Amino acid sequence: MARIAILLADRCHPKECQWECQAYCPPVRMGQECIVEGPIGKPIISETLCIGCGICVHKCPFDAIKILNTPEADESEIVHRYGYNGFRLYRLPTVPKHGITGLLGPNGTGKSTALRILAGQEVANLGDYAAPGAWAKVMERYRGTQLHEHFRRIASGELRVASKPQYVDRLADEGGTVGEFVGGSPAETERRIEEVGLGPKRERPLAELSGGELQLAAIARCLATPADLYLFDEPSSYLDIVHRLTVARLLRRLGEERSVVVVEHDLALLDYLADTAHLVYGEEAAFGVISHPIPMRAAINTYLAGYLKDENVRFRTEPVRFVAHPPKLPPRGNSIVEFDALAKSYGAFELSVAPGLLARGETVGVVGPNATGKTTFVKMLAGAERPTSGVAPAGVTVSYKPQYLKATGSGSLRDRVEALRAEPGFDASLFERELVPGLRLDGLLDVALTDLSGGELQRSAVALALARPATLYLLDEPSAYLDADERMAMAKLIRRQTERLAATALVVDHDVYFLDLASDALMVFSHPDGDPTRGAGAGPFPMREGMNRLLAGLSVTFRRDAETRRPRINREGSVLDREQRASGEYYYEGAA
Repeated sequence: MARIAILLADRCHPKECQWECQAYCPPVRMGQECIVEGPIGKPIISETLCIGCGICVHKCPFDAIKILNTPEADESEIVHRYGYNGFRLYRLPTVPKHGITGLLGPNGTGKSTALRILAGQEVANLGDYAAPGAWAKVMERYRGTQLHEHFRRIASGELRVASKPQYVDRLADEGGTVGEFVGGSPAETERRIEEVGLGPKRERPLAELSGGELQLAAIARCLATPADLYLFDEPSSYLDIVHRLTVARLLRRLGEERSVVVVEHDLALLDYLADTAHLVYGEEAAFGVISHPIPMRAAINTYLAGYLKDENVRFRTEPVRFVAHPPKLPPRGNSIVEFDALAKSYGAFELSVAPGLLARGETVGVVGPNATGKTTFVKMLAGAERPTSGVAPAGVTVSYKPQYLKATGSGSLRDRVEALRAEPGFDASLFERELVPGLRLDGLLDVALTDLSGGELQRSAVALALARPATLYLLDEPSAYLDADERMAMAKLIRRQTERLAATALVVDHDVYFLDLASDALMVFSHPDGDPTRGAGAGPFPMREGMNRLLAGLSVTFRRDAETRRPRINREGSVLDREQRASGEYYYEGAA
């Protein structure tokens, strides 16, 4: 193993500290220049002189230092490095002539960097961060491999590449309408806009689109661009389950003729999409190692097990396990929240929700397409929206995590927790003992909330919501911005905390793996008779019945993997797909 030192430059504030990293470093005290001031006034840590004691890591008041041992990745395999104490990426994915290749791994481990290098948007420096990357060096490194021909064609302009960026919310600033943004030939533009479901909005300005609509516009633009290689970075973000499946089918058809590389955290979607996958492991913002290609089913099972046998690397302490959901007894005497029939009118849109019971210790998933009223229903229970008819439950203490998060003020997460200590019943010990380690918030406690990424802010908001005393926890899309690891950890934590507190949780989400791990039952929302001006919600139903109701409307069937018990989407027209449709079992609990 090799020891590496990482300085998170955005967290390091040398003018606001006493240089504790240098003051307490044993080699520095012995007269060695292990930590010195760099050209921009921030520390430089010598990886050669560092003894790995970790004192600087614990003494840094801003949690800006990481001292790590990398797995067995040869230093000659470094593809790109950002500065002396910066992030480094090992290896690249292979790019076949056609078919879909997946990239699966935690946030901050180099997946987007790998896509930029494959696209030629960034030339790999091969570890020589002091000099700009050069195509001659890149092609010399990869001589005799498949990537040599890829980079030769990129450098000469022979290979056409189309990319769908990760952060589509920034597209709203580009101006113009959907049709103008998608571009391409008129016929191809029209076809792609219709295929992703934006036909009625082709003349709408980008600035007026929702996050999901911006995602669909970005996908349509990529599909409408003639290319040999298509790169899609997190195409399911902001999309509901209906649009995720629509996009998956479009990409599968594209992969039959072209080479496609997809970065995706929705494991059910990636399993359905890709033929092979590369696992990416490492440490966020420190290093990432890309594995050799693995067949798709084996890749996800390896990812869930946490042990990469071929490279003898363990990247998860405990395997992720799925279980079939046995039918639960009706709430009745165990009910903690009972709600009447509720209705809400918004101009041309009308929502109606049937009455229901929520049981103590139960986590209920809320599923259905976007614009069917899921968020409105949650807001009515939270008291943030007044029903047009019906009355929200009385005498229920609610803790609400909204769908859209925005950090305000200049305080940190620790400051927010200290302020909440004054609230009656706020459990600070629960926050520190269970939620901080469970959601990996240790390094975020003293970072300003306005400096947190989308995923970090999401984990912080869920932790604060679960730490408040309540009988009903309302969490709207808690998996947004999270990678697959973070989603699975959060799902299990929500379910565990709900049972431990003998409370009830309602969780709105679109990730089937997340819902399968978190939920005991489901509420299902839909457009009655396909009418987009009406939304209807019903339930809770037992997990199996609820998923059958949802999936029947989507015309897709799921089975369970024999090895891991995880849900898997059946290919349309397969033997299992036909058998399950005939029996009405769209969410099969048996393994295959």
